[in-house]
Amino acid sequence: MSEALDLTPPDNEDPDALTLSALLSSRVCHDLINPVGALSSGLEVLEDPAMEGAMREAAMDLVKSGTQKAVALLSYARLAYGAAGGFGAQISLEDAQKALKELFAITKANLEWKIGTGLAAKENVKVLMVLAYAAADCVPRGGEVVIEGDIQNFSITATGKKLLLNDTLVRALGGDASDLTPKMTPALIASQLVKSAGGVLRVKRSDEAVVFKASFGD
Repeated sequence: MSEALDLTPPDNEDPDALTLSALLSSRVCHDLINPVGALSSGLEVLEDPAMEGAMREAAMDLVKSGTQKAVALLSYARLAYGAAGGFGAQISLEDAQKALKELFAITKANLEWKIGTGLAAKENVKVLMVLAYAAADCVPRGGEVVIEGDIQNFSITATGKKLLLNDTLVRALGGDASDLTPKMTPALIASQLVKSAGGVLRVKRSDEAVVFKASFGD
């Protein structure tokens, strides 16, 4: 049995732009600290001439893994959080799909993209990317994330062995800025983007799936 979660906006003030920028910067730094740290550790080992054989190969693997994760996270952040293309511009759905594909390669979720290609409103694409990452977090032990519909009205469904849906995420998607953390800041911004476009966000949870839906105004 599925449960539609309440996303009614609370009666509180949104954080100002400076606070949101600081929180979002903290989120990006938190995401990057581990892969960049792994990259640094691997390079330190490679600089030691005494390290040979298996140790050197392990260090190279660490460098490659850290680099892959850092590039994937930065490419994602550029589109999902940044001002790629300039203000008011459109974003290529092919670029969004590529960034998400690289991101999902460093998670335990598999991505199935069923939305068309071409250019789309930047705000819509940002919301899609934020919800897609949130869906991947819902299946920490592995699963499937399916994006379908069109960029004006899409759903993102997560299915897997163990489904998790953070209540703080749900509150942030409903526009609740109380106790906002860096991790949940993108969800609050997604809520604001949908609201400013005259759209609606919905979240449903069942034993089998977590479904995020976004509908934008005309």
